[in-house]
Amino acid sequence: MDYQIVIVEDDIDQQQNYADSLQRKGFVTHCFDNVSDGLAGIIEKKPDLVLLDVVLGDDPDGGFTICRKLLDHGDNIPIIFLTDRSDEIDQVFGLRLGAWDYQTKPISLALLAERIKSLIRIHKARNTQAHQTSPSLTEIQGTELILDRKKSYASWHGQTVPLTLSEFRLLDAIIQSGPEGVEYDQLCESTMQRMVTNGTINSHIKNIRKKFNALGPEFHSIRNKPGYGYRWETS
Repeated sequence: MDYQIVIVEDDIDQQQNYADSLQRKGFVTHCFDNVSDGLAGIIEKKPDLVLLDVVLGDDPDGGFTICRKLLDHGDNIPIIFLTDRSDEIDQVFGLRLGAWDYQTKPISLALLAERIKSLIRIHKARNTQAHQTSPSLTEIQGTELILDRKKSYASWHGQTVPLTLSEFRLLDAIIQSGPEGVEYDQLCESTMQRMVTNGTINSHIKNIRKKFNALGPEFHSIRNKPGYGYRWETS
């Protein structure tokens, strides 16, 4: 199957480099260079993944605007930010908006293609047979939480928790650490992102808690371990 990728990048040379590289890997690409055309193109094409720059033309936060509007529209398309904006506050904000990944330029085009394949594969797996019984399903003792580690899928009281890939990895790392907890350095590594800081982790955890609590019953199992990291406690 030819996966569809929308690229929103205002630097035409970079845009074409990404498109050419991804097309050689078998992807179908659709390119846009501004907020309005990019948003309209995403809604029309319904791609398998969106690659977004943050700065688009005269809009320093154009990519963030697109991401926010897609979430408001109810779309659950995997989004990768690929940008020169490397400040922690930008990374935290992008991930808080719901992006699946945040990468800073320059990046190996081969690595970019592999990350895209990985995210699409996980997204497709989540959307197929997500609620069917599977040998990979794990019920977390003492809770109504079910994990499928093969699909990076979480269910809370029978409802899908819309976690990004990084959020799922963090949740799983904390669950496996139990009451002893897991330190920040290990959590940073578990996201498999570049330039992750303690502040980024805290932002992810805030998002995870928010997504669980939005589904109904209050969720208190992720506990802070001050000066260390986080721990898992069901009582």
